[in-house]
Amino acid sequence: MKRFLGLVLSMWLLFAQTGAVIAQDIPTGKFLGSYYNGKNFESFVFTREDPLINFNWWRGSPGPGVSKDNFSVRWQGRFDFTAGDWEFAVSADDGVRVYIDGTLSFDYWQLQRGNFQKSVKNMSAGSHLIVVEYFENAEWAGVTLNWKKLTAAVSPGAATVKPGTVVPTTSPLYNSLYQSSCEDLTLNPLGGEAPLEVEFSGAGYDPYGVIQSYIFDFGEGTSASKVTQEDSYASYVYNTPGVFNVTLTIKDSKGNLRTADVCKQKVTVGGYYKEGIGGYADPAVIPATVSSLPKTGIFDTNLWLIFITVPMAGLGLLLNRKFSKF
Repeated sequence: MKRFLGLVLSMWLLFAQTGAVIAQDIPTGKFLGSYYNGKNFESFVFTREDPLINFNWWRGSPGPGVSKDNFSVRWQGRFDFTAGDWEFAVSADDGVRVYIDGTLSFDYWQLQRGNFQKSVKNMSAGSHLIVVEYFENAEWAGVTLNWKKLTAAVSPGAATVKPGTVVPTTSPLYNSLYQSSCEDLTLNPLGGEAPLEVEFSGAGYDPYGVIQSYIFDFGEGTSASKVTQEDSYASYVYNTPGVFNVTLTIKDSKGNLRTADVCKQKVTVGGYYKEGIGGYADPAVIPATVSSLPKTGIFDTNLWLIFITVPMAGLGLLLNRKFSKF
C-alpha cells in the first residue's frame, strides 16, 4: 500500500507542474515566434525571434523539426505607434488570427489562399502588443502582416471659387479600403539556367468578396505562357534564355481587373543570379520557450518536463524503498 502511495506522490509532484511555463520576455520592435507541429499548437518545436511576419515557405518547412504541412505558429511582439488611425493588412495560406492589445482584430481561421484582409484601428501613442496565430493545412504555406499610418493627402481638385482659382480638395482617408487591388507577386527563384522552373505566389485584396481569378502572364508572349486560375500559386518552366517580364492581374468579385507595380517582376534565364534572392532564409533559431497567450489557454511547451522527469522518478524510487520497509 505504501509503495503505491509513494508512486502516487511522485506522479503528483510530476504532473502538478504541467501548468508551468518558463516564460521569455516578449520583445519590442520584433516578434517572438513559437513554432508547432499540428494545426492547433499541439506539439512545440522551437522559438525564435522574427523581425517581421512576411513569410512564403512555398511547399517547404518554416524551420528544423517542423513538418511541411499541418503546422502552426504564434508570434508575439510589442511595437511603438504614434497616435492616429492605422491600416492593418494580413494575408495567409491558410488560417490566421490577429490580436491587438488582446482584442481579436482579424479572425480568418479557415482554409484560404491569396486574399489580403484590411482594417483600420485607432491607436494611442505608445507600445502595443500584437499577437498573430497562424496554421498551415497542406501544400503552399505563407503569411504576411503589415501596417501603415493613414494620413490625409491633399491634391488639386476641380472645385473653383472663381475662374482660374483652384481650391485643393482632400482625398478620402480610407480610400484603399474600398477598392480591390493586386497586392503581391513573389517569384522563386528570380533567375537561373534554362530549363528553369519558377514558382509564383500572388495575392490580392477584395473588400466586397472573394477574388474570382488570378491571371499570370509569364512574359513569353504565347498563349501557353498566360494562365487564368482560381489558385493564387502557379509554376512555369522557361526553356529558352532571356529576360521575361511577369505580370499578375487579379479579377475581383465584381469583375474588375487590377494589377500594380508590386505585381510585376522580371525573370532572368541563362544569366547570373544571386542565391537566396527570394529573401526567405530562416532566421537563426534561439533556445527558448514562449510566453502563454492570453485568451487561448494553451500551454506553450512541455520541454521542461525533460528536466524534472529524471529527478522525480528518482524521488519516487527512494520513497518506494523507504515505505516498503514498513
